[in-house]
Amino acid sequence: MERPYIGHVEISGKMAEKLITRRGLTRDDVRDACQAPSRYRRAAWHVHPECGRRLIVFGSTSSGTLIKVILQPVDQRDGTWRLRTAVVATRREGA
Repeated sequence: MERPYIGHVEISGKMAEKLITRRGLTRDDVRDACQAPSRYRRAAWHVHPECGRRLIVFGSTSSGTLIKVILQPVDQRDGTWRLRTAVVATRREGA
């Protein structure tokens, strides 16, 4: 599979608030982990029965924390994605 290009991640104000209050993450954490020029660790497509096709990306924040980021494609040709959620990855997911 060709590595998807992630040039820009759209993060709404509501999502940014959820990240900080529920997940302890910031917009910068998400962008550091997956947005170019980052070389995220890995990514895979997943089809969710309700949410549709999503890209699950694993990458590290600037402080080295591995996070799992769920992205919805907006315009894959120019690398624009919408953040659906992000969480600190479990030890098992990081392996």
